[in-house]
Amino acid sequence: MMPTTVRAGSSSSLMWAGAGVVFVGVMTTLYAVALVVQGELLGAVLTVLFGLLVIAAGAALFLLARRASARVDHRGVTWSTMLGARGFVPWEQIHHVSVPGMGEPGDAVLLWLHDGSVVPVAPLRKTQSADDCTGPHPWYLRAGSTVVRAHQQWLAAHAARGRAGGGHGLS
Repeated sequence: MMPTTVRAGSSSSLMWAGAGVVFVGVMTTLYAVALVVQGELLGAVLTVLFGLLVIAAGAALFLLARRASARVDHRGVTWSTMLGARGFVPWEQIHHVSVPGMGEPGDAVLLWLHDGSVVPVAPLRKTQSADDCTGPHPWYLRAGSTVVRAHQQWLAAHAARGRAGGGHGLS
């Protein structure tokens, strides 16, 4: 199984917003050149400082949004939120994965464990599509189906190993 990183639509949107803010900061900083040509040295210095501040804010937004993601690999599901909360659940502990719709309980992709507990994958939050107020966002659905598929692949590989090793597969 190839490692895959997935993120919800909200963090992807914030990444684009952060890149846009960086662009605005660069343009603001470049405007300082025009102020220098006009002889406005104090205005140019203030504009450069403001532009650098905008660039820093945009870069911070981009990096924080980029951090909010989940990664599926051969070991399980690992995730990180924007502000640092991390989680990991190995495939061995997961009974099944569900992607709740808008009318269903749960605010994120859910990992149902063999012990009966439920672990939400925090960065894969359920959001509504702008096009359809009644349905979940396509990026949320895509991210959820990636986690479901990865779990199914792990189950199939584990069952095949169990049959090849003497029939001690999953029960």
